[in-house]
Amino acid sequence: MTRKRSLPLLCLLLVTLQVGFTELTLAKAWAGEIIGWSGPTMGTRYSVKLYAEPDDVDVEELQLSVDAELRDVNDEMSTYLKSSQISQFNQSESTDWFDVSQNVAKVVAFAQLVSRKTDGSFDVTVGPIVDAWNFGAAPRSNQVPSDQTLKSLQEFVGYEKLEVTVDPPRLRKTHPKVQIDLSAIAKGHGVDRVVELLNELGVANCFVEIGGEVRTSGSKSGEWWKVGIQIPDAAADEVDLAYPLSTGSGGDASMATSGDYRNYVEIDGKRYSHTIDPRTSRPIVHSLASVSIVRESCMEADAWATALNVLGPDAGPNLASTENLDAFFINRTSDGFSRVGTGTFRRYSSEQVADGKPAAKAAEGNSLWVLIAITTVAFALVLFGMAIGVIFGKKPIAGSCGGLNGTTTEDGKVSCSICSNPADACKELREKMEQGTGRKDGVL
Repeated sequence: MTRKRSLPLLCLLLVTLQVGFTELTLAKAWAGEIIGWSGPTMGTRYSVKLYAEPDDVDVEELQLSVDAELRDVNDEMSTYLKSSQISQFNQSESTDWFDVSQNVAKVVAFAQLVSRKTDGSFDVTVGPIVDAWNFGAAPRSNQVPSDQTLKSLQEFVGYEKLEVTVDPPRLRKTHPKVQIDLSAIAKGHGVDRVVELLNELGVANCFVEIGGEVRTSGSKSGEWWKVGIQIPDAAADEVDLAYPLSTGSGGDASMATSGDYRNYVEIDGKRYSHTIDPRTSRPIVHSLASVSIVRESCMEADAWATALNVLGPDAGPNLASTENLDAFFINRTSDGFSRVGTGTFRRYSSEQVADGKPAAKAAEGNSLWVLIAITTVAFALVLFGMAIGVIFGKKPIAGSCGGLNGTTTEDGKVSCSICSNPADACKELREKMEQGTGRKDGVL
């Protein structure tokens, strides 16, 4: 008896506790606000946004941890710090293996992978040429480098002259003057490091950005973290697309953009892009204004954005399609801008990429089919009109004088001229002709 009465009470207690726990969980999941800060790093600025309850996070402690992590990135990869691992490697003229951190080896290894896939459009050894064009760490001369200068620099520029192993982490140069510049990939790597650090510290919902490269983790209570892609016009300062980057449904997402509309130099009245094509040793000059890439890793997005920007408006989308990259290209046109998307960006583009070909090609194919369809419909309408005319005209249909009707008889007459409806008259005419009673011209 006692057991029978206590069981319902126990169930009621468990249900009450379960309801209370559920309400507490929902309260924590749906409560919160944006908490953020920013600071200098890598020659630009970084910003961090968290979505959490203020009482759950110690912002000052988190900021100190993030700043320390970013200093570690600089100590490893900065070309401005003479004491960094990369600067020491660059200063060394030894062709022996050079020990580096696991992070440096990881970044260089991925850079080399992209270099091979783009036939050198992305190349971390291009630093001396970047300096010659007044965009690097070296003092600016505001002079266009001569052809002779560029040719002499090319002797020790080229990703083939650099080797890397991840285990053990080390680098080796095959030419004593080979140098590395990781500015086109290090910011993305820094973003990855900060997000992973925040996750380790218990921050599940965050937005981290360094110099325009972004990675999000988690969500804002189920709402999207959205990232704006700007119209590539520094004067306009307008957002072209607000892209939903993460909902917290699993997996982080990153976006990196490479463009020529903010960083450039003007020498003797001519504008030069800061993006150098390592294959030509000169700034890019094509119509592609910006490229945005979405990947899970911000380091990968950063490297691919620069590589596809160098490749340009035709080869870039084709390679992005081949590599299954989510890429968004904005091109300058005489009317403004056109847009090409691959992967998840396909739905936003004014031109599509299909089967490795720019959508303009697909559009041409579509135009041909449209023309065929219009012609078929028009021809059908003409036939229908003719049929209506015959039906209401009540006249028998006569054959034409072409084909077999155009053949001549033995006396040189055309069958058409002597043979027509009614069939009996034609038969009579032929009989008379055979009997020699008909006129020679076959006309009665």
